[in-house]
Amino acid sequence: MADLRRRISHLQSLADRTQLKDGSRESRLFTEMVEVMREMALDVEEVSANQLDLEEYLEEVDSDLMTLEEDVYDDAEDDDEDEEDHDFEDLAVDEEDEAEYVELECPQCELDSFYNSELFDRDGVQLTCPHCGNVLFDSDEDCLVMDDEEI
Repeated sequence: MADLRRRISHLQSLADRTQLKDGSRESRLFTEMVEVMREMALDVEEVSANQLDLEEYLEEVDSDLMTLEEDVYDDAEDDDEDEEDHDFEDLAVDEEDEAEYVELECPQCELDSFYNSELFDRDGVQLTCPHCGNVLFDSDEDCLVMDDEEI
């Protein structure tokens, strides 16, 4: 950046030493061009300084992320070492363990939604339609909410 400022100062001195009449078109042109270049040099310096700040910030964020990843993944590796190795067959879901779903039609929007059947056996559960937000089941009332025609 210092070189750029030096070169612009050199241009300014050349423009000052030329034998142009003060107030002539050429004189005003050179003066204005040098002033524009000086402003551009200042803007470039500011952008360079901001870029350096951003690079430092990015390095800090990258370092923090790396530390976080090491903490998270090291903990996960420690947990894996404590447990036995599992086969993929052990992870397969037994058909007996699969959840059963109940299909309910919303009386408000008349769209079907599926709900885990175990939710109907719990207390304090209120099931709402995911489409319109209408309450379909309230375990406190222990009943399905229906419109007048279905009752």
